[in-house]
Amino acid sequence: MGKHDQPIIDQYNKTAVKLALSASTVAGVFAFSNAVSADTYTIKSGDNLWTIAQKFNTSVEALTALNGISDPAQISTGQTIETRQPVQVTSAPTVVKTPSAPAKTQPAVTYTVQPGDTLSQIAQTHGVTVEDIIKYSKLTNTEFIYIGQELVIKPAVAAKRPEPIVIPAVTYTVKPGDTLWDIAQAQDVSIEDIVKHSKLSSTDYIFAGQELIIKPAKTINGGVLSISAETLASETNLSVERAQNAIDIANHLMAQEGFTLEGASGALAVAERESGFNPEAVNDSGGVAGVFQWSGWSNMINGNRWSNAESRTLSLDVQMNLVSTELNGAFTNVKDIVGNATDPVQASLDWSLYYEGVALTDPQTQIDTIETNAQKWYDLLKDYVDFDGNVAVPIDVKQGPYSTGNTYAAGNCTWYVKDVFKARMGDWWGNAKDWAANASREGLQVDDQPVANLTIAVFAPGSAGADANYGHVAVVIGVSGDHVTVKEMNGAAGLGKTSTRTIPKSAASYIHMDY
Repeated sequence: MGKHDQPIIDQYNKTAVKLALSASTVAGVFAFSNAVSADTYTIKSGDNLWTIAQKFNTSVEALTALNGISDPAQISTGQTIETRQPVQVTSAPTVVKTPSAPAKTQPAVTYTVQPGDTLSQIAQTHGVTVEDIIKYSKLTNTEFIYIGQELVIKPAVAAKRPEPIVIPAVTYTVKPGDTLWDIAQAQDVSIEDIVKHSKLSSTDYIFAGQELIIKPAKTINGGVLSISAETLASETNLSVERAQNAIDIANHLMAQEGFTLEGASGALAVAERESGFNPEAVNDSGGVAGVFQWSGWSNMINGNRWSNAESRTLSLDVQMNLVSTELNGAFTNVKDIVGNATDPVQASLDWSLYYEGVALTDPQTQIDTIETNAQKWYDLLKDYVDFDGNVAVPIDVKQGPYSTGNTYAAGNCTWYVKDVFKARMGDWWGNAKDWAANASREGLQVDDQPVANLTIAVFAPGSAGADANYGHVAVVIGVSGDHVTVKEMNGAAGLGKTSTRTIPKSAASYIHMDY
């Protein structure tokens, strides 16, 4: 949509000036102070609206609206523009964290009264009622509010959250004759990774019996979805591919960033509005691209949030890493507010306002649409959240696909499983139907007891939809009673594409890929 700057956060001199009012209704209560003059700036050579917006902690959109600029590219040296409204400014709410249980509580949202504010205006801006503000702020005298007064817009609420799950580190015990180069090659990681994770002071000396860390321990902060893309697609108007993208976005927010399902559902509603879950969506006129339409793709008219991405690639993996970079950087307030949400509808409004930077009064917000869709996503997914510690994506030793080294046919089920477990498994196990026997010959455990993230499901020809001649393999990502959730390639999504589904545990045998 092209509006992806953080909301304006202006700090006024918060002199407490109480003025009794004679208004007969609460909605008419005002806060007064001396008039505040507008801030101005004279454009210098080399300036553009984006750099000016960054300097004054505002957005290009706000500057164009404030100064009546129809074409942001048409500004001139010596031109004087206003950088802030002269009197009435609506601040973004400050977030108050609950020290006793920050990981399990949605923090209260507060607002500091600004010059010219009324309770009705504050309530309308934040999508609550005047009565809510009075109740949560414990106002005993509703006849006046004053500048600098802190009002509670939303109280802290306990969120439904699992305890964090720790995936243990991948380690290797040095054997006689080993070198770091040999170990790195065998484990498919770099020497630098081993040195960093093992905190080695010298790369010239390792000894037999020494324990090296190949991959550090990982903490999974939230639940994951067990629903398959096929099932989700059948219940929505999405293709299987787009449904898988929606699942992957929700799983990333919940498992990696610790979001509640309510918070993830709110973000999904906005992603649906922005791109329809298409990571390749581009709006050239606005210079934005990706599932959340980040700025800076084809121009910087709305900023350059793509500069924070690891690469300029229209892939979902790159974009989810960008989400994490921002949620743990400049947008930590979004992680606090939306990540701990207990209401999917409110979460959609908060994500749109604070992450997308689209004002709730802007028609582009499409409030009715995102509110409806947020509730829709929550209702669709609430029965598929697994809090038992199964992660949605297997923990690779080395992130990302092979550029070289995968000995299996590209795009097939065998290629994908090899891509996940890499050096953990053999290079020449043959067709999928032969994997269990070949793995057993190499000393790996094969049985009927799947373990999430650590086992390969091997399907005999014809079992659970497997190819009648070659069989099928997949990665186990969830176990619940007599059913198993697997992630696979060349299944329902087709050659070279991944999808998830739930199968009877008895439909496959399982190779244990113990690290």
